[in-house]
Amino acid sequence: MTRTFVLPIAMLMTMIAPAMAQTASPETAPIPPAAASPAVTTPASPAPGTTGSTTATTMLGATARILTVDALEDMDLVGADEKGIGDIEGVVENNTDKKQFVVIERGGFLGFGAKTITLPLENLAVQSERVTLHNMDVAQLDGLAEFRNDSNAFRDLDDSHQISVPQQ
Repeated sequence: MTRTFVLPIAMLMTMIAPAMAQTASPETAPIPPAAASPAVTTPASPAPGTTGSTTATTMLGATARILTVDALEDMDLVGADEKGIGDIEGVVENNTDKKQFVVIERGGFLGFGAKTITLPLENLAVQSERVTLHNMDVAQLDGLAEFRNDSNAFRDLDDSHQISVPQQ
């Protein structure tokens, strides 16, 4: 039964993000991925304490940061209120459209009862050593279905894989 919900949930998530961006203020609208807009890439210094490589990419006035999955996993994930909202466990890529999602473990106690969810990378922004969630609040996160990859619709990106994340 869970296998039949994975693809519809992923499709719903990809439809919700643009709809939310239409009603969001310009400061919180998601930044388009690097593949969708012209970009100029320049080397950037890695943030203190990061283990992965990092590069700044300018996209139509906005900046994205290129870093490894491992470096992203080491960062703190916070909401707009600066409170912690979960742990970044990795990044997956949809096998059909190659869209990337961050895998987040949220809630639970000492690893028990935690819920694993995914969010599009466009809903995040990197600032120094933390990642901030945009266009969603904690109640919306709690309402998301748990991530399952029973039908192998997603592939895990390894720790050295480079990804582009919007930067504040």
